[in-house]
Amino acid sequence: MSTDLERKKGLGDLPFDIERDIFELTARAFPGFAPQLALVCKYVQAWVEAVMYETVVLGAARPWTHQKSLLDTLTLRPPTFFGRTIQHLHLSTGSSDAHAELLLLGACTNLTSLTCWSTTLQPTELHSILAQSPFLRRLSVDAALLGSIADPLFPKLKLTHLEIVNPPVNADWSPLLALPSLTHLAFGELSAAHEGMPEFLTAALASTSPRLEMLIAISRSEAFLRCVEDLAEHDERLWTLESYHAPLPPTEYWEGVLRGEIDFWSKRRRDWVPRMVECFVYLETMGPGRF
Repeated sequence: MSTDLERKKGLGDLPFDIERDIFELTARAFPGFAPQLALVCKYVQAWVEAVMYETVVLGAARPWTHQKSLLDTLTLRPPTFFGRTIQHLHLSTGSSDAHAELLLLGACTNLTSLTCWSTTLQPTELHSILAQSPFLRRLSVDAALLGSIADPLFPKLKLTHLEIVNPPVNADWSPLLALPSLTHLAFGELSAAHEGMPEFLTAALASTSPRLEMLIAISRSEAFLRCVEDLAEHDERLWTLESYHAPLPPTEYWEGVLRGEIDFWSKRRRDWVPRMVECFVYLETMGPGRF
């Protein structure tokens, strides 16, 4: 009863589903205003917070106030809140609070995609997180955090998309072809020193189990690109990119990820266009718990 009265007083007589669509679409299109939308009333707060926390990006040149507000919220909300709401977590470079990263990773038990380029975590810590992430399907990880890819943990993961960042020059990547659900694989950044990579890329494309739908090699090295030029011409599944964020600058790329408009694995990168978005200016005045 009180909910019905609250709705009539605050938002008029719009059908409930339409109200929800309006607030969710607005929160996605203008994430900087989402904290204000969450103040409208209790049930709108639940809708908007589900959108606000669905995708979280730390580092990646995000405003300092944005990161501080999230970390403040981490101490105020129960872990179940993050486990319920966060589905896509991106820990890019520039986030240096290892304790907060571990708390956040430990709380996010329903992740479907994870980017972990942290320079403060240890491989054992990441492996522990992966072992408790049964719904994880997409992983982008710095090779330094992988440890041994021959670890029995990896074949148990149901990863469909895997990006390995900063791969070492001399490494055997053949165990990756034991991941039964893998359909998308990426490496970057590659250089002429990665002499064995063209051979692995050839084997990966020839594999029938798993059968890759997309294989990405990120490189600015003309020498390396010449080594895979023929392979790319004869197999459209192999893509070569100059950077993970091309053709956008990094900040605009991550803003697009946050809005759910950009996907690293998209085949329509040429359609990505810069978009002016509002900054998270309201985070300074909303206070903790209102990320």
